[in-house]
Amino acid sequence: MGALLKFLVLGLVVVWLLYSPAVRGLLKPGARRGKPQRPPATPSPPAATPPGRIVPCAHCGVHLPLSDALHDVSGHTYCSEAHRQAGPRP
Repeated sequence: MGALLKFLVLGLVVVWLLYSPAVRGLLKPGARRGKPQRPPATPSPPAATPPGRIVPCAHCGVHLPLSDALHDVSGHTYCSEAHRQAGPRP
């Protein structure tokens, strides 16, 4: 009975040491090297860029940025090559 009590007390001491704040501070990564822990950096949101001038497609009327639009020789803007080939709708 005495040996069982010794192992029980030893087990409780080991568990207490593992969960004590002093021992947990030593077991943290970076704590042994003396480097302070920094919180992880939060990614910054992407910078919003203005879309530029918005123009309608001469064939279907969908609005899109001028930089994405296709043009024909008469200056009409289109959303796709198929609509540029089809031409403007009346």
